[in-house]
Amino acid sequence: MYNYIITTDDISAANEKIEQIKKSLSSEYDEIGYDIEEEGVLSLVDELTTISLFDTLKFITVKGAEAITKQSESALKELYTAMNDRSSENVLIFLFTKDTDYQKSEKFKNLRKYATYIDIRIKNIPLDQYAKRQFEEDGYKIQEQTLNLLITYVDSLSSLQRAIEILELYKAEEKKITTPDVELMVSKPLDNDVYQLISAFLSYHTKEVFSIYRDLKILTKIQSSFLVSLLINKFQEMYNVSILLKGGMSQNDIAALFNVSSGRAYYMVRNAKSSSLSKIKSNLEDLVQLEADIKSGKIKDDLGLELFFLK
Repeated sequence: MYNYIITTDDISAANEKIEQIKKSLSSEYDEIGYDIEEEGVLSLVDELTTISLFDTLKFITVKGAEAITKQSESALKELYTAMNDRSSENVLIFLFTKDTDYQKSEKFKNLRKYATYIDIRIKNIPLDQYAKRQFEEDGYKIQEQTLNLLITYVDSLSSLQRAIEILELYKAEEKKITTPDVELMVSKPLDNDVYQLISAFLSYHTKEVFSIYRDLKILTKIQSSFLVSLLINKFQEMYNVSILLKGGMSQNDIAALFNVSSGRAYYMVRNAKSSSLSKIKSNLEDLVQLEADIKSGKIKDDLGLELFFLK
């Protein structure tokens, strides 16, 4: 029996790994899906120990594997016995996708004794290399500058895959992806606009600040009160990043610590470096006070935010 445990924070990345495992196999397999929470462990044991009608091998993917920690010890012992069948060439994959405390469980630790463990984190996936390879394989050309812009627009492998599909369909005849194509066809994450807004604010580019602010209001219909909350979050993040940079951390270290893409980390580091720690703290305090004034009715959210931008 070939047993795998895959833990991940990106389901598309996990599916990519599962496909790689399938391609590495020389035999034909019947693909079977299981859900531990709905069907229980003993049902899975029956599947593992029952020979298929035509004696074909089984490729079993168990979703909702976090529920393994809720199973009885007696049922799990039967599972371990089935997994430890050296004569079987079946493939069994446990897929853990939920952010829970399952890894602290003794039952999870015991399961790991019988399986190859694979941990897939989006922060460890070089999305730029993935995108470049995908475009090349599909016969599309894209400049490095355009590719870097695309990466700042996505925050997961699944969102990158959707963006690639959209761009390739849009440029199916020309097969050349340009910066205007990305700006036109791929939705820019709200966070990116907020980072650019902060960057313009810190650079005292008031005209650009209000241009971005106006676009946010029109295109995303964001409420000013919610934008104030986002700005508080980003200035707090900037304060933390500034301290970490002073402590010797690199952009790659920041990306790993905050579990963000390299494109997102670039904005975080750039903004943190563009202002002094005292100035960041001052702006953060002003925003916290503004939020309190808005909630108490002392000032309207639109007016309060506009006055903050003008200070």
